[in-house]
Amino acid sequence: MPKKFALVHMGNDELYSLVFVAGELLKHEHSIEWFDGDMEDVVDQMEQWGPDFVCFSPLTTYFEDCLRVSRDIKNRCSGVRTVFGGHHIFAVPESIDYDEVDIVVIGPVYGVIEEIISCPSKSVLKGTPIVSENMFPARHEYYRAIPRIAQRHRKYIMSHFGCMYNCSYCATSFIRSVFGSKVYNDFWMRRRPVSHLIDEAKILMEYDTKEVSLEDDDVLAGQEAEAWLEEFIPAWKREINLPMYANVTPMTIIKASDKVLEILSEGVASVQMGVQTARPESLKLFNRGFQKEDQVKKAYDRLNSFGIKVKIEVIIGLPVDDPVEDALDTVKMIQRVASGTFVSCFPLMLYPGTTLYKKCRDEKIELNEMCRYEWHTGEGAVKFDKATAKKIKNITKMATMFVKYNIEEQWMRALIDMDSTDSASKQLSQCQYLESLVFRQGKDAVDDFAKVLSGMQFRY
Repeated sequence: MPKKFALVHMGNDELYSLVFVAGELLKHEHSIEWFDGDMEDVVDQMEQWGPDFVCFSPLTTYFEDCLRVSRDIKNRCSGVRTVFGGHHIFAVPESIDYDEVDIVVIGPVYGVIEEIISCPSKSVLKGTPIVSENMFPARHEYYRAIPRIAQRHRKYIMSHFGCMYNCSYCATSFIRSVFGSKVYNDFWMRRRPVSHLIDEAKILMEYDTKEVSLEDDDVLAGQEAEAWLEEFIPAWKREINLPMYANVTPMTIIKASDKVLEILSEGVASVQMGVQTARPESLKLFNRGFQKEDQVKKAYDRLNSFGIKVKIEVIIGLPVDDPVEDALDTVKMIQRVASGTFVSCFPLMLYPGTTLYKKCRDEKIELNEMCRYEWHTGEGAVKFDKATAKKIKNITKMATMFVKYNIEEQWMRALIDMDSTDSASKQLSQCQYLESLVFRQGKDAVDDFAKVLSGMQFRY
């Protein structure tokens, strides 16, 4: 018999994975209803609807919040069972031991819907990867139920869900170890049909969408990238034509043919290029020892030659002997490579299941209890002494300014040594966020910024 599944949204961005869960539940003719987990009366709403199951797919950032909502609904409705999936749960399946968690799903939801209904509590289920042609997200239902997400200026879309690299701060290698390289390549790295993405994007056009993030870890990854882009970009321009940006890496840009970059330039005005860090020993820590500064420079210049603007992303606050000097070296490297561009400077987050997380745990590196996995706060995962922590936090909040205006080193050192008030900290983070919107959307983003912030719970 059909069951009632409540799907709980958490956070400021789209919960893309749970949208696919919703599609699979509808395919099996079950009833679904979305609830905004950030609303104070979310448990009242769910209790009134009376679900059989409540589904969560939390990022690490929101895991504790999901436990709280789960605990409250289980206290209200004795018969309801909670189902947890997603990347955090994948990395920490022992979360099944929490009283708030009844069922854990490892990997994709496919093949386990009936098991969820029939299995005993405290079951850990492993999903079965399927061909991308059979995956259908249900976005209409999501946007109708969570209007603050429907009204967000930016929406996500993904052509595949994997990554070609094995960076130590990412869980990709862990997923490969669980499912095997062949399954990973066949499922996570396989492109979804272009027609599916176009149909999905048509839904975005019904809402207040200013830009679309093609959220693939690297849009140029895989041997089929050129053929796929040749089909996708013209279809996007012809049928959607919303502004779009994508993610790339220096290696794929250097290897790409002129033809590929010409096609890419026709579909995106800007890209985000992950560079991460500058020092060779830090790159090695990230399992990115293959990357060199001249490669980053070559990739940046090559993208610019095709009229593609480049946002560069870096990570600081590493567990190294001199984290502040390491961070400043990274900022100075970006100044040399791409002075005047936009840079996002993230404090290092140590996520469960990653190689770097395990390394820090094994080496008994103390973690920062203030870290909530929110990069605008500047609070990273590694605990430093008070003076170092202040400087790392200030660099994350000022790096955009340092690079855009090519601030000289002595000024950088003076600024990062300053104590910041709560008001200044908030304004610096909001300035960086606005700068990112202006970089992609132009000056019109300034007029819309107050509206953008009103739809977020901006944590600074």
